Amino acid sequence: MKSAYSLRMSKCRLIIHIAISLAFILWLRLWKTWASHERLQKQHPRLRQTVFEGSGIGGRWHIPSKWLDDAADLPNDLTVSPKTTLEAAQLAFYLARSQSRYIANSSIPLILHQSWYSMSAASWSPLLQDYVESWLAVCAGESPLAVGVNQNGGNLDEMAYIIWDNAGIDLFVKAYESALWETYLALPIPVERVDLFRVAVLRWFGGVYSDIDTKPLRHPVSWIEPTDIESWQDLSENRTYSLSSVLDGPIYSPPSDASPFYSMLYEKSANASSRDRNSPVIGAIVGIEADLPPDSDKYWRAGYEYPVQITQWALAFAPHHPISTRFISAVDADVKSLQKQDKLQDAYAVDLTGPVQFTAVIKEWLESVAGLRWNALTGFNDGGKTKTVTDVLLLPITGFSPGRGFRNNMGSRPITDHSARLLHGFQGSWRGSFDLVPELGKICRTLFGRCRTLSKTPTHSVPRMDWQ
Repeated sequence: MKSAYSLRMSKCRLIIHIAISLAFILWLRLWKTWASHERLQKQHPRLRQTVFEGSGIGGRWHIPSKWLDDAADLPNDLTVSPKTTLEAAQLAFYLARSQSRYIANSSIPLILHQSWYSMSAASWSPLLQDYVESWLAVCAGESPLAVGVNQNGGNLDEMAYIIWDNAGIDLFVKAYESALWETYLALPIPVERVDLFRVAVLRWFGGVYSDIDTKPLRHPVSWIEPTDIESWQDLSENRTYSLSSVLDGPIYSPPSDASPFYSMLYEKSANASSRDRNSPVIGAIVGIEADLPPDSDKYWRAGYEYPVQITQWALAFAPHHPISTRFISAVDADVKSLQKQDKLQDAYAVDLTGPVQFTAVIKEWLESVAGLRWNALTGFNDGGKTKTVTDVLLLPITGFSPGRGFRNNMGSRPITDHSARLLHGFQGSWRGSFDLVPELGKICRTLFGRCRTLSKTPTHSVPRMDWQ
C-alpha cells in the first residue's frame, strides 16, 4: 500500500496537471480571440470601423466625405450627422440626386443597401466579413479584384453605404410604408419581411440592394455600359426592343400621400441635379437566376416556377420605379387574401415575397407596357447578352450568378467574365434547419420528374434574427 505521503504527492501532481491543462485551455481561447482580433484589424479595417466599432440606431452607414464637402445648404431637418439609418438614407438620397451621383447611363443613385440582424462581430461568419469588406472598399471608390473588366479607367466614384438591422427596418416601414405595417408584421418568417423591405427601400431611396453573402466583381458605377443598352431582336416574333421611357410624369414621382418632408427632398434634389431628363436612361437592373428550356420539364424539376426566373439577392432601382410599386402592392394583396383563407402560414416564401413573385411582377409589367414575350429573354440563343426593355436592364445569368460550375450551369460563365457583376456566396441562412417533406419533394422532382405540386414550405419557421 502507498504511504500517506505518496498519496498526497499524487494528488498534488494531479492538481498541478489539471491547473496546467486549464491554463493552457484559457491561453488557447485568449490566443484565438487575440488572433481573430488581429485578423479583423488587418483584413477587415473598413468593416471594423464602420460596422463593429461604429454607432447608430437601426444599423450602420457610411456617407462619403466628398459628398458632404460638396453639399450646398441642406434642406431644413436634414442632418449631416445622422443618428439612425433612416436619417442616413434620407441624407444619402438627397446628396446623390442633387450631385448627380448615379450608376452610369441610369437614374439609379450610387447608394448600396444591405441588411443583417446584428452589428456584433460574433454574428458574422468569415465569409460575410470578407464579402462586406469588399463592398465597403468599393463604396470607398476602389476597384474590385476582377480581371478583364474596364472599371472606368480606375477613376471610380464613391458610394453611400447603409446596412439595416431589425430595428432599422421596422423604423423605415413605419415611417415610409405605414399602410403595409400590418402586412409586414403578419409575414410568418423573417426572410419574407426582408424581401418586402429590399424593394420598398429602393422604391423610396433608390440604389442597389445586395445580400451580404454577395461580393462585388465590378463597381456598380460600371454595371451599365453603352453596349448593354443597344437594341436587340426577338427573332421568333421579328420584334426589336430598345431603351425608352414608356411613362413619364407622376408615376415616377412619390405617391400623393408621401410626407411633405420626403416630397420636398425629392423635388429639391431633382431640381439641383444636372442630369438631362430628356434622354432615356435605365431605371431598373435585375438579373436572371434560372435560364432553362420552356418547352421541357427541366425548370420545374430544378425547383423554378418559370423557365426564365429573376433573382432577388441583388437588384437596383431608381426611386419610385413602377416595378417596385407594383411588387409591394402584389405582396400586400396576396398576404391579405391568404389571411382571409387562413393559409398564410402555409405560403412558400419564394412564391409569396421571393423570386417567383418578383418575376411575376416584372413579367406582367413588361408584357403590358412593351408587349414582351418573356421567354425571349433567354441567353441560350445569343450567348447570354444583356437586354433592355423600356428602361429595365435584364442581365443574363452570368450578371448576378457567375461561376455556377457544371451542374445546373444554365449558361453561367466564370466570375472573370466581363458580364459578371457580383458573386453570390449562397449562404442561405433563411432556409433554417433540415426539413424532411420539402427535401423529399426536391428529390422526387429532380430524379423522377414527379411531385411538382408537393409543398415546398418548411413545417417550422426560421427564428426572427436569422436572415440576410
